[in-house]
Amino acid sequence: MAQVAQTQGKRPHIYELDPLRICTAVSVVGVHVLFYTLPLNSSAAGLQIQNAFITALHFTREVFIFVTAFALVYVYYGRPFPLKQFWQKRSIGVLLPYAIWSVIYVRVNMPNKTLQTFLHTSLIDILTGNASYQLYYILLTLQFYLIFPLFLLFLRRCASHPWIVLSISFVLQLILFYFDYHTLQEGTLASSPFWQGFAEFQNRFVLVYQFYFVLGGFTALYFQQVRAFLLRHGRLIAASFLLVLAALWLHFFIQVNVYHESIGYATSVLQPAMVFYSVAVIFFALWLTARWATRTGADKRPHGYRFWLVLSDSSFGVYLVHALLITALLRWVIPVMPTAWFTVVRVLLSWLLVAGGATAITILLLNIPIASRLVGRKASWQRKREQARQQGQATIQPANHAEVAVQVPASRDSR
Repeated sequence: MAQVAQTQGKRPHIYELDPLRICTAVSVVGVHVLFYTLPLNSSAAGLQIQNAFITALHFTREVFIFVTAFALVYVYYGRPFPLKQFWQKRSIGVLLPYAIWSVIYVRVNMPNKTLQTFLHTSLIDILTGNASYQLYYILLTLQFYLIFPLFLLFLRRCASHPWIVLSISFVLQLILFYFDYHTLQEGTLASSPFWQGFAEFQNRFVLVYQFYFVLGGFTALYFQQVRAFLLRHGRLIAASFLLVLAALWLHFFIQVNVYHESIGYATSVLQPAMVFYSVAVIFFALWLTARWATRTGADKRPHGYRFWLVLSDSSFGVYLVHALLITALLRWVIPVMPTAWFTVVRVLLSWLLVAGGATAITILLLNIPIASRLVGRKASWQRKREQARQQGQATIQPANHAEVAVQVPASRDSR
């Protein structure tokens, strides 16, 4: 039986997920900043290079999904599933902030609409994730919550056959992305109104990314073996990542310069190359974080873990807040940046301002009672008080956007 199922009591905290969560959030910010600062480039070569980096950052949703499945499975596999408690926590910690921020974005984007139009749009956007371009991430999470009990049953049936299940799932994912890329995005179905309507919302449908949920689940079940493999074959993991990244960029430049395909098509997230690339990124990132997590100090915890813990706590808020900051950046900051600065300097500075600003705002909210619920948590001082009260008890911490896995002590599960 799988590793997680063997341990019914205390389960150790997976420190690897803390830096993975915040780095994924900052990468999401990078994708959006790079996209919205494309007009800063005046040359075709500059546009291609910036879009190549956008393509390289298009692993974010796959990593996000992987971490979500990993942590949920790590927490709940092999235990009775408390459905009521599960949804009580996530209604307050995920659904409520998602709905609130959806309404905020509708108001910001539609400031002069009538109350009836505002309410109608808000309801539709909450259901579809359309209030802002990043919120479909949270909608995917909520969909996975709905099917998670069935996912656990699936894993229990298949836990002893990981390679067979992962191979089938990988092939299905590859076929799905190939079909989507070559027939739905551009091809025989691209001109069909029905299929174009489907294509508009496909990126927020949970089954479109089924392989990454399966991969996250099985990695949780066999994480000790996976970690040992990564640490034993680190050079191979790093070399494989660099090779796949080079292949991704080569493919992008061939598409644009040889086949003369549009940049929008060449940078698509739902393309077969991304299936290979995102897997390479996931295991490269896990290798890096595993190296950090296994170099512990006298307290048996990784060096700097408190720093990463704070950033990990802020990652959900970074997802929610950063689109507002990008809007402000485009309106007030970029226009006053000296044009004599190199484009790369202005773009990187924009990325730093948005990511740093979103993180700072989230950390501030996390220290204000009630306001902390906007980013899905109790205020930090409340959690610390509960920490002191429940010191020594082994408990779990489901996170907001990527379910941070097991935490000690109990208060980090409080919302």
